Amino acid sequence: MQMKLTVHGGAGEIGGNKILLEDGDARIWLDMGLPFGFGEQYFVNYLGPRDRFGLRDYLEFDLVPPIKGLYSKESLKETTFPYSAPGFSGVLLSHAHFDHSSMLGYVDKDIPVHLGECTRTILEAWAATSSRADLGEHDYRTFRSKRRIKLDGVEAIPVHVDHSVPAAYGYILHAPSGTAVYTGDLRRHGPHAEMTAEFIDAARAAKPDVLICEGTRVDPADTRAPYSEKDVKNLSIEEVKKVKGRLAIVTFYPRDVDRMRTFHEVAHATGRDFVLSAKAAYLLRSLEKDGRIKVPRVKSDGGLLVYLRRLARSIPWEEELRDELSDRIVGAEYVKKHQGELLLQLDFTHFTELIDIEPKRGSIFIHSMSEPFEEGDIEDEVKDRWLDHFGLVEHQLHASGHLSRKELESMVKEIGAKKLVPIHTDRPEMFKDFASGVIVPEKGKTISI
Repeated sequence: MQMKLTVHGGAGEIGGNKILLEDGDARIWLDMGLPFGFGEQYFVNYLGPRDRFGLRDYLEFDLVPPIKGLYSKESLKETTFPYSAPGFSGVLLSHAHFDHSSMLGYVDKDIPVHLGECTRTILEAWAATSSRADLGEHDYRTFRSKRRIKLDGVEAIPVHVDHSVPAAYGYILHAPSGTAVYTGDLRRHGPHAEMTAEFIDAARAAKPDVLICEGTRVDPADTRAPYSEKDVKNLSIEEVKKVKGRLAIVTFYPRDVDRMRTFHEVAHATGRDFVLSAKAAYLLRSLEKDGRIKVPRVKSDGGLLVYLRRLARSIPWEEELRDELSDRIVGAEYVKKHQGELLLQLDFTHFTELIDIEPKRGSIFIHSMSEPFEEGDIEDEVKDRWLDHFGLVEHQLHASGHLSRKELESMVKEIGAKKLVPIHTDRPEMFKDFASGVIVPEKGKTISI
């Protein structure tokens, strides 16, 4: 008997983790995501895959692996790939980010999906606010940290880690042939660094035969400032204080609850109200039900408002927010009149609201997301034109959701696994510079441990 790993996604690329672990009777998926830029080799702008045909267009170009017993009848109905009954023990989801979860939309609903209780809440909130985020029905089985999961002879133990979304987990998997550790995505410089430390301690104690390790920032091109969440808060306070009487705008990843909390505190420290996007507010309202997660309470906390755009049609979940939070709902006219009193969350996709808001020149735009790795990115060029047009001054202030290379090297040494399989990285070969027993995975090729 031998443990086998097949990396169907996440090999030599950032995101798209789909790792199959097999040992004895167990066939377990570690995450089920799609990579960044999925399908961009064949689809762009107006030329897109036909969702009504399920996986047909993706299978045509080998964008998804043809694996029997994985996909639903519905997703295969318009393809030539035959449907097979479910043939897997389950999916272990590390967290809610789409590059780890969005492939679930095509997976057979009878394959159990194990995930954190709060992870399920996040996925449900996003399905309610975006049709593109709806992953369909599944046999969801929720857990809390360290609850043991039995999967056909393998015992999986999820242990919480700190990442840029709540309810992120790594896994320790005790199988008949040995022990594997899967990091998921994690960091040590966030507000819950103690969670990551707890995971590393548990992983080291398990004496793993193999560490399946993310390496997002193992790249010479990664020149990101080593900011912590506290740094983002303090530096943002400094910049917002400088623009009295003018608008302060921020954009960040829409599921980053820690960042929402940070900018609520920035607004409070600078005497402003924090204006949340509607989707952020809906997510926070959903997470309030989980007493273990500290989030801003949209309905009762001071200094919180919710921005609703003027649309041609009503959207049920937005109307639900309007009815529940009527005294906290604002629009472009309110923001325009109270610029010096507000810190506004504005996603890049909603930049057209600036036309109605008419920000005063010299207002600031805090870009609290990852810096682009490539010069001349078209989306970045468009963003810059909008900022120039409205005279907005940009500041890049972001704390990464991933370990720095230095932090990663330390973690790998602490855990001390016999073998190491780098995933979720453009540069897996660079792990050989600081670790022994490195096996560089190739997509779709099985590794025997």
